[in-house]
Amino acid sequence: MVSVRYPGVPNPMRAFGELRPLWQQLTAMQIKVRPFGPDYIVLDAAMKALDTAAYHFTREPNFFAAKLEQSRYRPPEG
Repeated sequence: MVSVRYPGVPNPMRAFGELRPLWQQLTAMQIKVRPFGPDYIVLDAAMKALDTAAYHFTREPNFFAAKLEQSRYRPPEG
């Protein structure tokens, strides 16, 4: 596999790992609104944008949806 470097994002796994709580909060908000209503769709768009950006930088499909043990991302210790 070819390693791709992005000058502005030296450690994309860590950078997007730090956004995992945001993705989880969006999921929690989405559960509370009417399914497929306007609010649901807007929250879904935000989640898809995060997923797409994470995939672009990490090349890990479903970066946020994967359980940590299934992901190549490892949170920093401590």
